[in-house]
Amino acid sequence: MTTQEKVIKIIAEAIDIEVNKIDEDTAIGDFPNWDSMGQLIIITSLEKEFDIKFDPEDIMELEDVGDMIAAIVEYTNV
Repeated sequence: MTTQEKVIKIIAEAIDIEVNKIDEDTAIGDFPNWDSMGQLIIITSLEKEFDIKFDPEDIMELEDVGDMIAAIVEYTNV
C-alpha cells in the first residue's frame, strides 16, 4: 500500500467516509465529519500510523489530503 493509499484510508476511517470519495484535493470542511475535531482525529491517527509527531506549525498547513501526504513523505523520507 502506498503512502497516499494509507493516508486516504486513515482519513476515511477517521471521518467515516467511503475511501472512493476522497482524493488529494479533498479538504477540511468537505464533509460534515471533517470539522476541527475530525481534523484532530485525522492528525492523531496519521501520527500513530506513521510513527511521527507533526510540528504545530506544520499542523496549521495541513488543509487537504495532498498537504498531508506531502508532510508525511517529508517526515518519513519515504
